[in-house]
Amino acid sequence: MQTEEFIKRVAAADEIGDTQTARTVTYATIEALCMHLSQEENRRMSSQLPGDLSKAALAGGQQAPATRESHVPLDTFYEQVATRAGMTAADVQGPARVVVHTLGKAITNGEFADVTFDLPPDLNTLLAS
Repeated sequence: MQTEEFIKRVAAADEIGDTQTARTVTYATIEALCMHLSQEENRRMSSQLPGDLSKAALAGGQQAPATRESHVPLDTFYEQVATRAGMTAADVQGPARVVVHTLGKAITNGEFADVTFDLPPDLNTLLAS
């Protein structure tokens, strides 16, 4: 799936509505999500994404704390996305879920499962929704 197709799929969701918001939330969500993946898992997932989205994933991995957190509340994740998107945490919840759902269609099922298992448990609920 190419970047523009990914963005169009996100924009088509009721929670989003326009392409610019979809683009902003997509990059912010992927970057924030990848902050919580191991470097190896981030590398594998980003290799399945088109260029610009892959760069966002790798940028998120570079912002990861030196020690991976075993517990990341979903609210904290939404705040991370909101900060990157210039929106409120409440406003990014639905769109972030749409991005994650679209991500699940953009990478292989096996890789999506690997990402799910690599994330802290609270973030798994986001991927399972």
